[in-house]
Amino acid sequence: MTDPSAESVPVLAPGAAFASGAAAALAPVAEDLETVRDQVRTGDLKLDPDAAHRLLASINAVQSRVHTLIADCGDRIDQPLRFGDNFVGRTMGERLRGAASGGADAAIPVLEEFALQLEKLDEIVRRAAGLIAEADTDASEQLARIGEVD
Repeated sequence: MTDPSAESVPVLAPGAAFASGAAAALAPVAEDLETVRDQVRTGDLKLDPDAAHRLLASINAVQSRVHTLIADCGDRIDQPLRFGDNFVGRTMGERLRGAASGGADAAIPVLEEFALQLEKLDEIVRRAAGLIAEADTDASEQLARIGEVD
């Protein structure tokens, strides 16, 4: 006898459930980042520059890894998989390819969205610590020095 509840469960490619779960988990993170960004804008949230530098080093390490994953896998992952020249082989190949690179819930688009959230976090930390204003001032001073003639 077959389990009737098993028939209602969609069959996903391995990794598809992970990618869709990861995509869904990014939505509340994006909302939380907007809340924190608003607190920084209003001055309700500030961050010590030393703590910010340590946090930025961690964020940059994660960003580097995510960008490496995207670069290393991006072009190679969206390739037809050859599991045999038959119905089952083609079906499995397409499902796995779709889980990796097809649609918003696939692995590569989820990694790209994660990278965008990390960029937002980086900017929020810099603003909270007052580092963006310092960077603007430093750049302005460097430009002024470049324009000076001895």
